[in-house]
Amino acid sequence: MTSSSPRPHVRISKAANRYLVFDIDDVMYLRRNHNICSVFVGTMPQAPQQSAFMGLPIELMAEEAQVLVEKNVAFVVDDSNYHPARIAAAGPQDRQYLGAVKTVTSDAQRSMREQTEARKAMYANKGTSKKKEKKNKQAPDTQTSEDVTVAPLADAEEAGAATSLFDTTPEPTAATTTKNSPVTREAPEAWMATLTTSGALLTPSPGQDEQLASVDVPASYPLYAHLQDKGYFMMPGLRFGCDYNVYPGDPLRFHSHFQATGFQWNEDIKLLDLVTGGRLGTNVKKSFLIGGRVESEEQHKDNTDAAHDVRAFSIEWAAM
Repeated sequence: MTSSSPRPHVRISKAANRYLVFDIDDVMYLRRNHNICSVFVGTMPQAPQQSAFMGLPIELMAEEAQVLVEKNVAFVVDDSNYHPARIAAAGPQDRQYLGAVKTVTSDAQRSMREQTEARKAMYANKGTSKKKEKKNKQAPDTQTSEDVTVAPLADAEEAGAATSLFDTTPEPTAATTTKNSPVTREAPEAWMATLTTSGALLTPSPGQDEQLASVDVPASYPLYAHLQDKGYFMMPGLRFGCDYNVYPGDPLRFHSHFQATGFQWNEDIKLLDLVTGGRLGTNVKKSFLIGGRVESEEQHKDNTDAAHDVRAFSIEWAAM
């Protein structure tokens, strides 16, 4: 009988007041075990309009991040403070990572300089070859057209003229080169690369608790925590005019049952808001759910255990 080791806590990165999860294993774990779906926000940096479906990372609502912290499942790290602190106290692996970044940067800069110089040489050779062709047309007996074309091509080869990175055709030879044939070069064996992860910086080391960040939750958080504790899945409800879109199971399998909005216990609710929410919910086959934390004078003094003391009411239009 094998003993399974406890799973490491999920790392939630706080960047510009957005709560992000980058690890696909963490994403699957949260969805399977804690009813957290969230929204994929990753796209291709070079062509954002070409992304039919978003990818990693996922962006958590503040309520989702706070629930996971309370369950002791995840921790939130402020990346703007955490990464510089880890780099300042770099260990052997961190120093190796920083050295790799510097190497990649210097190689990329050198490659760009070489390409710029090669392009300048290529354009200069093109201008020289055109002048030579005009002179040779006036004196055809001194040199053949094939010799005139091969000479500047050889100069361009020596200058390292850069063409398309993806060309796979062989180098041109004097026998196959004509006046109008393009000059091609083989793709370089290595090209500039960008390191995609910060390696050891992603895993917090002991003694880094001071870098943990707090979560700023909205006033509707008690209702979210109450419904999440009941086993519901929740997604942002902006398109339905509410705080949360509530599902009885995974949103890929179930239609949402409620459009939920949180209120303070003693907050005045406009009748027009109830009518609007109830009619909209009924029209999209949902019930309009409102709720809030039950507050008393004692709970006003100590709110530590009052987060889940919530009452909720559903409103459904009888006829449209």
